[in-house]
Amino acid sequence: MNDAERAALAEQYADADNLDARIRLHERYDTADRDWWRWVFDHYEGLPDGADLLEVGCGTGYLWRDNADRIPDGWGLLLTDFSAGMADDARATLAEAGVDAAVGVAAAESLPLPDDSVDAVVANHMLYHVDRDAALPELHRVLRPGGRLFATTNSEANMLELRELLRAATTYEPASVEEFSLEGGADELGRHFAEVRRSERGSALHVPDLEPLVAYAASLPGVTDEQVAEFGALADDRLADGPLEIRKSMGLFIARTR
Repeated sequence: MNDAERAALAEQYADADNLDARIRLHERYDTADRDWWRWVFDHYEGLPDGADLLEVGCGTGYLWRDNADRIPDGWGLLLTDFSAGMADDARATLAEAGVDAAVGVAAAESLPLPDDSVDAVVANHMLYHVDRDAALPELHRVLRPGGRLFATTNSEANMLELRELLRAATTYEPASVEEFSLEGGADELGRHFAEVRRSERGSALHVPDLEPLVAYAASLPGVTDEQVAEFGALADDRLADGPLEIRKSMGLFIARTR
């Protein structure tokens, strides 16, 4: 990641506003019978009762908020994000949910932790934003022998119906398509970790309303006000035919240290 890309990412994730606009679309219109964060947490079975967990790129901390009733008393949680504003939002989220965790500011490429210091690393929809040549060895370094990395990302086909509307009005393309996707992520993780496994969760969004679609478009990096207006007109025309059905394909990698 060059300096310009890092600066753009810092602006995009200075706080939770842009991320929340995208999360709301999923929370309001997902047709799945199980919440995404509950599904992700299901895969943490088998960790030690006294496990130490590190989350990198923690964002708003919603994973832990939505699973507050499931976190074992003996787990030690450390959440980090490269954005100080996002770390502040995560602290507020955890305090409101009654989750005991330390939150700090750190980049995934350079973690202020000793070798072999955690049992699990959590990286949710963020590895496509970092320099993985530096970050993946760093995540491996802080994991204990037999420790696990849990990394979520999107399929290259995720939300294709919405992306086609966006392509007609903007130049936006999700980083997961070109960087770290469900299709290519296993090979990349396999260069640093052993026993890489993939779990996929398919669902859909059923969106009858224009406002959340426009808010989603407006939250995306590099999308101008003019492009948002053009997208809104296209989406409004599309909704005249009925709710927009958006197929989702997201998933999780589990990788063990060598």
